[in-house]
Amino acid sequence: MWQEELAAELSSAGDASARSKVVEEYAQRTGMSSQHLYRVARRFGYASGRRSRADKGVRKSGLTDQQVDLVAGLIHKTAREVKGPIMPVERSLEIAVDSGYIDADQVTPAGMRHILRTARLNDASLKVADPHGRMRSLHPNHCHVFDVSVCIQYYLKGKKGLCIMDERDFYKNKLHNYAKIKARLLRYVVVDHFSGMFYFRYFEAAGETQNNLYSFLIEAWRGRDDERYPFRGVPFHLLMDNGAANSARAVVSFLNRLEINIPPGRPYNSERQGAVEVMHNIIEEWFESGLRLQPAYDIDTLNVWAYDFCVKHNAGRVHTRHGMTRTQCWLMIKENELRELPGREILSELYSYTDEQFTRLVNRDYAISYKGESYNLKHVEGIVPGVSTVRIIIKPFTPETIGVAFRDVVYEVKPIKTLPAELGAFPVTAAVIGEEYKAQPDSIVQKAKKRIDNMAYGEDPKKDQAPFAGLKVFGHQADKIDLTLIPRKGTPMEIDRAILEKRISFTEFLKRLTGRVGAISKETNQALRGAFGDSIEISKADEVIAQIEAEGNWNTDTGHNGGMQSANQ
Repeated sequence: MWQEELAAELSSAGDASARSKVVEEYAQRTGMSSQHLYRVARRFGYASGRRSRADKGVRKSGLTDQQVDLVAGLIHKTAREVKGPIMPVERSLEIAVDSGYIDADQVTPAGMRHILRTARLNDASLKVADPHGRMRSLHPNHCHVFDVSVCIQYYLKGKKGLCIMDERDFYKNKLHNYAKIKARLLRYVVVDHFSGMFYFRYFEAAGETQNNLYSFLIEAWRGRDDERYPFRGVPFHLLMDNGAANSARAVVSFLNRLEINIPPGRPYNSERQGAVEVMHNIIEEWFESGLRLQPAYDIDTLNVWAYDFCVKHNAGRVHTRHGMTRTQCWLMIKENELRELPGREILSELYSYTDEQFTRLVNRDYAISYKGESYNLKHVEGIVPGVSTVRIIIKPFTPETIGVAFRDVVYEVKPIKTLPAELGAFPVTAAVIGEEYKAQPDSIVQKAKKRIDNMAYGEDPKKDQAPFAGLKVFGHQADKIDLTLIPRKGTPMEIDRAILEKRISFTEFLKRLTGRVGAISKETNQALRGAFGDSIEISKADEVIAQIEAEGNWNTDTGHNGGMQSANQ
């Protein structure tokens, strides 16, 4: 190569004049300048042997690295998210000078552009995407990548069906035309990361919805009854962006219950889903471009053609990475790697799952019921029968097993087998009456009770024994009071005894009466009680006693009620 010959001749040249003749000769042969030829020679091993300048690497302008970074930072931080840097170097330099970070006339805009270009801080360098690492999957269906894109070239226009957007009417300066489109065509795509095999279909909607996402994934993972298109099965991992429908609680919970891991990702990190981004481009180039030649006038026809394209492109074109067709590569999947989608009933339960529907109270026999089956939870640590509640977790790929969550720990349990009907259909674990006894394991509460009983009565309890014998309970509580009290004087109450003695009881009245006149007849007693009741005024009592003492009897005409006859008449 002439470049190596140039480097060798320059290295062997004795002095500067000899080197100049070599360079002049090659300049005539190649048409390149002498400066460029020296640069070429240095790349191929030529070294002049000259000492480097003492000020090599020092900018003539005197700008420090921090000042250069400031100018570059102003350009970088005012950039558009997609378009990139938009601030001119002149404006950035002007702001730095006005703010006192750079002296006026210290560097020209052209000199600043040269400095930024040399330091790889110019707008062209800042536009370059950040480097990213490659990801790999282990086998077909190990990881699927999902994304939704708006079919910006096509839309459904009333009864006219599928219409093509004219770029002259639909662009950034005529956004009002986009607003007129009530229902857009959304392209849902899922790609197997290992093989590149893909499936896509269109939905007519104003935006992404979790129900459309659910329907699409079920349709993609259930597959088609078509030998030409074997793609199906539930992945172990699913990569997707953080869109509203994708991050909806119902969708995320459904995918988790299908035992699908959803690795978290950074926002606006399109490289993470590079496989599906490439597939969007392939679909636009190889499929949607043909819709200008043969338009579809309804979405059903469009989806029929989309599936037809899936069959052909997956099986007919070789993938550049693994050198096989996508279908051939996917068919390398092994039995334990292909998780078939569960039935629609289980899927419906997983999608509409709520904790209330799948919460159970543990029975006294340590069992719970689910779908007509009983499950024994004796091995669940810390469970208390009749008190504890557990949450059922459906195992979609092992129908004979369910998960039971208790205190944030998930246990796998299988149904209790039962005997056939002719043997009574009892649980096989049930004890036979009169032949065996199977005690249930002690619960936490029972264990605590036994510890308490042992502490209260000892190993050998006696009948009518008081628990915790020897404890001091009574008789010393007042000794705990240590107070020095100042006696308090009170105010005596004066009671008007005349008020208290206005009435006396009938018994007291009889005592006074018999004390004055001696015994009275039964009839007189009844008459007096009937007239005065349980009590009598003192003044009236004295009056009655005086009358009986003077007359020998009680005359009701003058005693109490007018018109009554003497009790002795």
